[in-house]
Amino acid sequence: MLLAAGCATQQRPVIQPPPVIQPPVIQQPPVIQQPPVNQQPSGLSDTPKSQINKDRDRDLSECERESAFAGAGDKRQAFDKCMKARGY
Repeated sequence: MLLAAGCATQQRPVIQPPPVIQPPVIQQPPVIQQPPVNQQPSGLSDTPKSQINKDRDRDLSECERESAFAGAGDKRQAFDKCMKARGY
């Protein structure tokens, strides 16, 4: 009996592969494509009124500044020429 107990086969230990470690998934926000600058967006108005007013005010200021450097009699003509060149 003793002999039979010594001949019994031993089970091998189960070897498990190491766990697979995956890097965390980083979610990026969706990319929103803007239309190119030279293309007009479709709609009724391509420029809001507030932007038109800001552009006009800027043009007025720049033309006033330019006309200030003109001679005494030429200030009005310089201002008119500057505004005309800007499309007003």
